[in-house]
Amino acid sequence: MSGVKKQPVFDRKYLKRVALWVAVSLLSLGTVIYFGYHIISAFRRNADMTFARRTTLENTVTCDGYVMRTETPIGSGGAEAGSLSSALEDGEKVKASEKVADLYSVSSPDVQSKLASIDRQIAMLESSRTVSVVTGDTGSLDDSIFTTVTEMRRASEAGNLGREASLYSDLFLKMKKRGVITGEITDFDVKIAELTARKEELRASLGTLLGTVTAPASGYYYSRCDGYEEIFSADKIDTLTVASFRDLIKSEPSPPAGADAGKIVTSFKWYLCCPMSAEDAGRVKARYERSPSVPLRVTMQNNADVPLDMKVYNIVTSGDDGLVILECGEVREGFDFTRLQSVRIVTDEVTGFSVPVSSVRMKDGKMGVFVLDQVTVEFRRIEVIGENGGNYLCRDVSSEEVDDPSEWLGQNDLIIIGGTGIREGMTYHPPKS
Repeated sequence: MSGVKKQPVFDRKYLKRVALWVAVSLLSLGTVIYFGYHIISAFRRNADMTFARRTTLENTVTCDGYVMRTETPIGSGGAEAGSLSSALEDGEKVKASEKVADLYSVSSPDVQSKLASIDRQIAMLESSRTVSVVTGDTGSLDDSIFTTVTEMRRASEAGNLGREASLYSDLFLKMKKRGVITGEITDFDVKIAELTARKEELRASLGTLLGTVTAPASGYYYSRCDGYEEIFSADKIDTLTVASFRDLIKSEPSPPAGADAGKIVTSFKWYLCCPMSAEDAGRVKARYERSPSVPLRVTMQNNADVPLDMKVYNIVTSGDDGLVILECGEVREGFDFTRLQSVRIVTDEVTGFSVPVSSVRMKDGKMGVFVLDQVTVEFRRIEVIGENGGNYLCRDVSSEEVDDPSEWLGQNDLIIIGGTGIREGMTYHPPKS
């Protein structure tokens, strides 16, 4: 029996221990994967990201503005028996005794109005042909169009048909300008040729040429008077007070007798008188005293795409009311000098990083945001210096002396917005797009 080999005994208890260890390991691994998946899924599902970019926030004062200029009315000496057709565009520079209009035998206010509208359209197309226009940027123009439509409705309800017709002409011109900006109108030469041909047809309907009208002085020609030439004359600027200006704006327009051929603005200097609260006037004054040699940036409602550099001429206050008088030494061709317009004055500019309010966190009593530094979540401090809508404007310390600049938010840092389960030091791999 000694030659028979003994069969090995299979250890069933050892097998059970190994099986149990494998099961526990797999369960642990599965639990880690399960919770890890849901944490990362929640992070990816709820978090968004944006770069920290420098931006400038403007503090502004919005008010009414009244144009005051040195204006000399022009008479035709006989237009009551016929029609006038302007030979120049509004705002065009003219010399003394130079022709500004033609006098025709047939009286037709409707034709005259159409000719004036065509002249403005041609001027707009001519200027658009020589400048580069960024397509799609129609925000400010759309606001102006909406305002004009609203004013047309009010004029219609009030039975002011003359005002309504004037506003319609302005609206038509703004819609043409919008077509240029959006790229709907690109072939300027064809459009100008069409308008010029239409202009000649209308002129032919006015009959025989009776004579011409010339400028009484050198300056800038405008084809229409609004009746406020004397009321808002620039020679009153130095004596204006809050009370006296209030009386001016209550005055009824009075068209100068015989001034049927437009007017000449004899000085390149003009003024914008802006009634406002004493508090807002104080803000404008503080900006002026802080940088007296730097002009204010001003935009007017009908010229929202043409910012102006204007100087503070005078600021007067009385109780809670104030009056800011601004001066400009530039007359731009085609600029809309409608007497009363809404005005926006920039009083201050602050530059910093734009940060969504929803991304702001608190850590150890300090305000900041989480950013993604390669694949690691880091905390960056911020200091709020302004607010605009749903964003904070935060201090830029890059040009300042601080203890540790790396603690602060910097240009192009990738800010994490929202999200759950986010903490400093965690690793995150953004999903591939």
